[in-house]
Amino acid sequence: MTYLDQEAMAALHAARLIVVNATWHLREEQALGRLAGARGLACTPLFPGHPVIQIVAYDGRLLGRARRQDDGHRARWVAVPAGTARELGAYRTLHGAARALSRRSGHGRHRVTDHPGEAPEPSGAPPS
Repeated sequence: MTYLDQEAMAALHAARLIVVNATWHLREEQALGRLAGARGLACTPLFPGHPVIQIVAYDGRLLGRARRQDDGHRARWVAVPAGTARELGAYRTLHGAARALSRRSGHGRHRVTDHPGEAPEPSGAPPS
């Protein structure tokens, strides 16, 4: 592989990372849009129809994310505050992780409202 090939591969890798990052931020904004009218503590999937990563907000303001982690023996929900990649902790339930993010942000412990989001449209199907 030549030096130019290596440079081209590095450029493609960087471009892929940019696309993944932009997609993540777009999905996060869409999830916050779904939570805009929700009062109090609420969560919704980052990717509608796929509940493994949830966006957690309080009064429509992003608190962080909760992701389901399964080690083969048990499943936990890992809370990650907004603006960081540092884990806050692992919790037995999604609501437990959401409440931990709420406490960290100074809102205290609240009831969590689930907003499932819309299921993704099948490809090629017109929007209804």
